[in-house]
Amino acid sequence: MSTQHSAYRQSMFVLAILLVLSPVVLADQEADHNALRKIRATYEDALNNNDLTKVKPLLADGFTGVMISGEEIKSFEDLQAFWKKVWNLIGVGGSYRVKVITDQTDFFGDVGVSRGYNEEVFHTADGKEFAVRPRWTAVTRRQNGEWKIFRVHAALNPMDNAISTEIVRRARLASGAYGLAVGLVLGLVVGTLWRRKKSPRAAAI
Repeated sequence: MSTQHSAYRQSMFVLAILLVLSPVVLADQEADHNALRKIRATYEDALNNNDLTKVKPLLADGFTGVMISGEEIKSFEDLQAFWKKVWNLIGVGGSYRVKVITDQTDFFGDVGVSRGYNEEVFHTADGKEFAVRPRWTAVTRRQNGEWKIFRVHAALNPMDNAISTEIVRRARLASGAYGLAVGLVLGLVVGTLWRRKKSPRAAAI
């Protein structure tokens, strides 16, 4: 048997194995995608209903993340604390909605890497509305046969979003109010000193 013929038979054998295994591999990947879709749906539901207890079972051991504010979280409790800050800014009577969009997910054995963006809308208690689209990357890991969130990183364009614009506006108002307050205090101090200088001093006894 020639070397060329032997190589041909080997290649055909490998091709046959791939054809047999490919449906199994595709089925496994589809099951993995479905598992991550369920995580995404649960996450959306938890945030839209302000109930983070639904998120806790989704987190892997050693979970960490970076929020759109830039602060790092290292536990479910840190995530709760961050979310409390968000709702303190929204205020009582406000609302929040999110839709998670996944652009792509790649699997590397028991690790999945996903990227996408969120469509988030904040309605504050004072009637303001902010719509933002932060981008995110998430690393998931198969733990005890279940997919869990291991690492998340979110980012928001600091120069072009409704929230940063509002923060700048409030900072300008605050600085203006601060300048006015300082001016009033200085005016009162100068006026008091001037009146003391103009008034006659009491004679020493």
